[in-house]
Amino acid sequence: MGGLVIALLVVSPLISADPIVEAPRSCTVLSPAEAKASADAFYERGDFQDAGKCYEAAGDPSRAQLAYLKAVRPNAEVAARDLEQQRNAARAQLAQLQQAFRTHH
Repeated sequence: MGGLVIALLVVSPLISADPIVEAPRSCTVLSPAEAKASADAFYERGDFQDAGKCYEAAGDPSRAQLAYLKAVRPNAEVAARDLEQQRNAARAQLAQLQQAFRTHH
């Protein structure tokens, strides 16, 4: 019985999720008008990548390209932050390795 409760708690947010959130995967099965409405909602929330996918499904390539262009900058900023974090981690590991060699030799 306890496992069933846990399973329901895990699945419950998925069942009650807003159907628009699922739209990028299903934009191709929506009518063009529904895909455009989903795209507009994503665009307003700043989710430009998903908006672009839905605009493509709606048959609006110019809006899709605009949405994809707007998605480039946030994606590039995230990639730059990730690269900086990886570089800092590599430097820290190198410093630890150098310190280990100094103390043992």
